[in-house]
Amino acid sequence: MVIHLPTPEEMASWDRLTMQEFGLSGTILMENASRAALYALKKEFGPVRDISAMVFAGPGNNGGDAFALARHLFNLGAKVLILHSKLPTAYTSDPAYHLRLAESMGIPCYYLPEYELDALPKIDLIVDGLFGTGFKDMLSPAAQSWIKSINKLGKRSFVLSLDIPSGLNGATGEPMPVAVKADLTVTFEEAKLGLFLPPAKAHVGKLVTSKIGIPRHIKQSHPASHIALAPDLVKVLPETSATMHKGEAGHLLVLGGSPGLTGAPMLAARAAFRSGAGLVSIACPKALTAFYGSFPEVMTIGLGQGENWDADCLDSLRTHLQRFSAVVFGPGLGRTDGAAEFLERYLAEPHPETLFDADALFLLARRPELLERLGPDAVLTPHPGEMANFFGVTPREINLARPRYAREFSFGHRVNLVLKGAASIVAGHQDPIAISPFCAPNLAIAGSGDVLSGVIGSLLARGLPPLTAAQIGVYWHGYAGTLLAEEFPDRGNTPLEIADHLPTALKEWKKCVQLKIS
Repeated sequence: MVIHLPTPEEMASWDRLTMQEFGLSGTILMENASRAALYALKKEFGPVRDISAMVFAGPGNNGGDAFALARHLFNLGAKVLILHSKLPTAYTSDPAYHLRLAESMGIPCYYLPEYELDALPKIDLIVDGLFGTGFKDMLSPAAQSWIKSINKLGKRSFVLSLDIPSGLNGATGEPMPVAVKADLTVTFEEAKLGLFLPPAKAHVGKLVTSKIGIPRHIKQSHPASHIALAPDLVKVLPETSATMHKGEAGHLLVLGGSPGLTGAPMLAARAAFRSGAGLVSIACPKALTAFYGSFPEVMTIGLGQGENWDADCLDSLRTHLQRFSAVVFGPGLGRTDGAAEFLERYLAEPHPETLFDADALFLLARRPELLERLGPDAVLTPHPGEMANFFGVTPREINLARPRYAREFSFGHRVNLVLKGAASIVAGHQDPIAISPFCAPNLAIAGSGDVLSGVIGSLLARGLPPLTAAQIGVYWHGYAGTLLAEEFPDRGNTPLEIADHLPTALKEWKKCVQLKIS
């Protein structure tokens, strides 16, 4: 199952093509949207007879959806009041049609800029239909005031947002600069990109996607440039055979470790085992191999003669490299000149299935010309700070435009990219790029990225295509983070516990998908 995440422009194109080429009118699309919202509201909120409802209707199509929903609420016995943000005579086309229907039913309608919102009695339901997914500019002072009033009322009322909480940028999820805090957001046809990005999470509440009649062939011929990682990804995992041997599950090599940073490769190795790898080896400077003696499940390869990386370490590795199914390069590597020299020599003839993480990314950002040597099967897993090094910007700038930076990097260098963080992004060489549905605070700890690299590395070692391995690994890691929140609701877990929760997470993930099928 693919969960499409259209941008506002892509959604507007679907709407336009549906009306112009397919012949379904905008009036009907609004009617469908309002009925879909009513269905979701009744399921989440309960019966609406005799409740008080205040409907905020904006100047565009979102306002038209709100007018139509107000009519349905009124028909079901709710006491409805409509507040419209522009004069009734200023509405045109489809919104004007639905406003006229609401007026003809005798629903009280008031001009919002003239309505006194302070000191209102308790309202059972607030419907937010002020601004839709196409909104992207900074809110006017008046609009900010309306949204603040909705949020004040919402402390004692149930708030339903139509398509998107008003004030959010539909492409980035950013409040502009404030946004409605909804209890329920019913988004139409498909969830919009901005709703899945971290800034929107505090505003969306429960997200329900409701179809409104956009023909499938229009969406297929004009596909969304973004998708959400879906639970069905678990079906792509290789089946476990009763007669399998360890070699069939792949042999992963972790290249990393340096003085003071020996734990990172171990976290990656532990995660690789927990996610099904058959064998795992760590290659590190020779003097550091003693550290891993207390971990009998991990094999080691000592490189060079001391405790530091240098170009000669590759001579010790070269004869071993081709026997590994995949490589994770970078956890705990360090940022020394010797490590940089080793990386450069490795990239002269790299293992094609290599994931680059942590300090390897730092070193690549210092030598961006080396990116040309990575190859199309390489996977890079930067966090926003590491991504910022490649572009010469701040991590905040990366976070404000995560999909754009991910696409520019992965398409430009023809690599597979995981931009880590809340709602991690997975990008390949072409659209669509994928967004993780998980924002899991329990993953926001040092070492969590090493665990993720081990998961993806194990999937590469088991023969999955690099982009698929990255997508499954990100979803699996995120799912484990949500399970950890049950045991550690205020965080406090270690990265080792993330790794150790991976088998349970997979079991629960499979169970969840099976229940939906049955």
